[in-house]
Amino acid sequence: MPIFLLWNDNEFTNIDIDLHFDGDTAYSYVAYQININTTHYRTPGTQGREDCAQYFITKFQQIDPAINYTLHNFTIHSVECQNVLFKINENFSNIVILGAHYDSRAKATKDSLNPDLPVPGANDGASGSAVLIELAEVLYGRKEELSVQIWFLFFDAEDQGSDNGPGILYWDWCEGSSQFVQDIENFYNSTYETFDAMILLDMVGGNNLQFISEQHSTSSLLDELFETGRQLGFTSSFPSVPIVNKIFDDHVAFVNYGIPSADLIIKFWNAPIEWPYHHTIEDDLSHISNHSLEITGQTVEQFIYNNYYENNSQFQGNFPWSDDFNLLDSELFLFIIILIPIVVIAAVVLYLRSRSKKAKV
Repeated sequence: MPIFLLWNDNEFTNIDIDLHFDGDTAYSYVAYQININTTHYRTPGTQGREDCAQYFITKFQQIDPAINYTLHNFTIHSVECQNVLFKINENFSNIVILGAHYDSRAKATKDSLNPDLPVPGANDGASGSAVLIELAEVLYGRKEELSVQIWFLFFDAEDQGSDNGPGILYWDWCEGSSQFVQDIENFYNSTYETFDAMILLDMVGGNNLQFISEQHSTSSLLDELFETGRQLGFTSSFPSVPIVNKIFDDHVAFVNYGIPSADLIIKFWNAPIEWPYHHTIEDDLSHISNHSLEITGQTVEQFIYNNYYENNSQFQGNFPWSDDFNLLDSELFLFIIILIPIVVIAAVVLYLRSRSKKAKV
């Protein structure tokens, strides 16, 4: 149970605008990614990974045949990897990055029966990527009314680090995003372009969607996303009293670079009831929810309109998202709450004993 209050002083109201993000369409994009290659799915260095990158290119060229895209190639332990970046509204100098990883885990290290089999990665990878594709279609249709350049960034090599065992031996987590930020000067002109924010979508399509307050995230940005979702009626997915924890994810490199960043991610550790399929072969299409995808997509869509829709001077959110306040992890807070009365009782007992000894003297 979440036990730490999210301090929330947001007093804005979402702008009134029709949202077009469709969860059924996004679901079809998850399904396509899963079926690209059912032998090793989208593991780095495999044909499935290459085919998935090409799938993104095909989908974005359907949106705009002349769309600007970049293939960011890099190597991890002799394995060729590739981030994929698409841009719209390049006439604006301020940039919002929407990101997700698309690689799937090479080994199901949390699966007691099948630890050496690859993970389909329906939620952990394909869901965030599917939301990006649908968001691109929706936002492109209104790009003339948006005063921002938007990047759609698909990360390779995110999910191969070690938990119960390595996904790929000697690999770390979030290799692709780290490599991208290391080379980020190659992708924008720092003399006149600036980054407003980075929003990461990770495991956003599972049943019983409930986001946590992730503490590497810039709190003012994450708080605004939570409030945006709550005002859309998604109060179960964006609880007022969320679980609090730090997750090393693809947004961390961007935070360290100085870009306000937020990670929309669920609780996936300690065999949670909400999502017990993390890094198992059951992270498949049967546990993906159209509604969860729609909740995520419409929240991000509304966030973009709130802040960047033309002739909208009335909205007052948390921009420029410079404030950052970290909370205690839920588990640590619970430990402290349990520890405090024990310490107090022990102190009282010691005090009474000392008084008793003095009285006897």
